[in-house]
Amino acid sequence: MAAAQGRRDGEVDVWRQMVALTNRIGNTLDRKLQRAHGLSVAEYTALTVLSEHKRSGGVRMQDLAEAVGQSQSTMSRLIVRLENSDLAGRSISAEDRRVTYAQITETGERVVAEAVDTFKKELGTALDVASFDERTASLVARLRHNPAAPAE
Repeated sequence: MAAAQGRRDGEVDVWRQMVALTNRIGNTLDRKLQRAHGLSVAEYTALTVLSEHKRSGGVRMQDLAEAVGQSQSTMSRLIVRLENSDLAGRSISAEDRRVTYAQITETGERVVAEAVDTFKKELGTALDVASFDERTASLVARLRHNPAAPAE
């Protein structure tokens, strides 16, 4: 019983670390991406998902919402903003008119290609900073440890 309680307490601690880390890094990335590319993290993430699926005709809105971590209504509003900026578009499924797909545009491809280096650089910097914070250091170490990665 004590071992199970200890494990649950550890899970709660990791959860708190994860929330603190994702909030801090998300806010930093939002500021940097907005300043440099006019994109929020959610918009950037949606565009990267759409870019990965550009050859398949797009992504179902429900799947896109799940991949970005947004509700369907929030994702619909986000896609409208991307459409208004000519970064993405939507289409209705020919097989099932209840299903909507989102696709990236050529402009969206260009913007996401320009933003990827900013995102990677700022993510790395934010993780470096978080690795020195006692509240998040152990989680950053876990994130950066990849035993399957080839040795450098």
